[in-house]
Amino acid sequence: MAYQSNTGSEEDVGELFSDCFWEIKGYKQVVQRIDDGARLTDGLAQMLAERAELEMKYAKGLKQWSRKWEDTVNKSPEYGTLESALKSLTVEANETADIHLDVRQKINGGLLESIKHWKNSNYQKAFVKWKQTAAAQEGFEKAQRPWAKRFVKVEKAKKAYHLATRTLEQHRQQLEIYEGDPMTATDQIRKMKDKISKAESESDKTRDKYKDRLSELDMANQQYINEMTVEFEKCQAMEKLRMEFFGKTLEEYLGHVDISQNPRLRSSFQNIQYGISGLSPDEDLKKYADQKGTGMEMNWPTFTEYDERDSYPPIGRMAMRDQEEPAHYPVYSDPPVQKKNPFNGFEDGDSEWGDTLLSHAPVPPTSEIRVMAMFDYVGAEADELTFKEGDVLTQLDEEDENGWCRGRYQGVEGLYPASYVQRIK
Repeated sequence: MAYQSNTGSEEDVGELFSDCFWEIKGYKQVVQRIDDGARLTDGLAQMLAERAELEMKYAKGLKQWSRKWEDTVNKSPEYGTLESALKSLTVEANETADIHLDVRQKINGGLLESIKHWKNSNYQKAFVKWKQTAAAQEGFEKAQRPWAKRFVKVEKAKKAYHLATRTLEQHRQQLEIYEGDPMTATDQIRKMKDKISKAESESDKTRDKYKDRLSELDMANQQYINEMTVEFEKCQAMEKLRMEFFGKTLEEYLGHVDISQNPRLRSSFQNIQYGISGLSPDEDLKKYADQKGTGMEMNWPTFTEYDERDSYPPIGRMAMRDQEEPAHYPVYSDPPVQKKNPFNGFEDGDSEWGDTLLSHAPVPPTSEIRVMAMFDYVGAEADELTFKEGDVLTQLDEEDENGWCRGRYQGVEGLYPASYVQRIK
């Protein structure tokens, strides 16, 4: 056993130490484990909190990606079943983002609160130490103190015996030198023999005392083992609680982040699969031909007799004046009926009359609703708002079918994702 001692005093047991649990102060690493447990609990909480933030950032990126490409597909010339398949990707991304936001909420609102509650229940601060650490240290010191005192006596007796034995050996060596030197006086040899006799007596005395101290220590060993074991098992029980709690927490964490079995996610991927399996180039091409190509009906010109009831534009200067001054129709009057013409240049359902009516029609008043941002959002397009978590916005319109709202923030109107805000009651 390796020890260090400055004084060898029976009371100064704190100066003796070793890495072995049973030796003086050897329990320190067991007590230190309690402090380590508290730090490890904080580390687990920080680890899960960072994962929750990653879930939020990933969800935000998915939503921005979904919004961008949904708008791009809508404005692109893509059509038919392939357009539907492409849109299913953006729907899946938006649904996946909501699932990851739900994971973040479960980590922050469930796991982190559970860790905080568990630590507060199992670790209480007392000045610069945890109460549990102080209690464990006090228990070990109390259990070790009687044995440690006997141990110090053994060390003191051993030291005295070894010193007496070394002195005896030195005297014997000196006597040999005297006896081998004919010039040594008889009186010197006699005195050295007297010293040897006294040294032998002191060596025997210290040897017996050393053995007695060892015997006393041996008799105290079993009680020492029992009391130290009781204190050690207390620390083991506390560590077991921590390990079991960590295991339970990790199982809950896995249940939250493992979204592979989430029915919402499976449904989203199934929709993509349905969209892909439903691709029908032949059907799309036929529909395109019917709507914009060779399948369209045509009013082919035929010979017709003159009929004075037919209206024709005036000829001459009056016709030129009429062409220079286009007619203006009242805002709420019905526009003139246009005949179907496959070459009129309008898309299906488009009309310059419809645009005119919509631009002059009165806009019904909208009710303003105050909402609070739950997450940061940076507008990806020029018509989108930018805000931070906690900012208050004014909602001007209801959520559209794509999950976007029109609102006002700091005097600027624009669009924002409805899932990023919560209505203020």
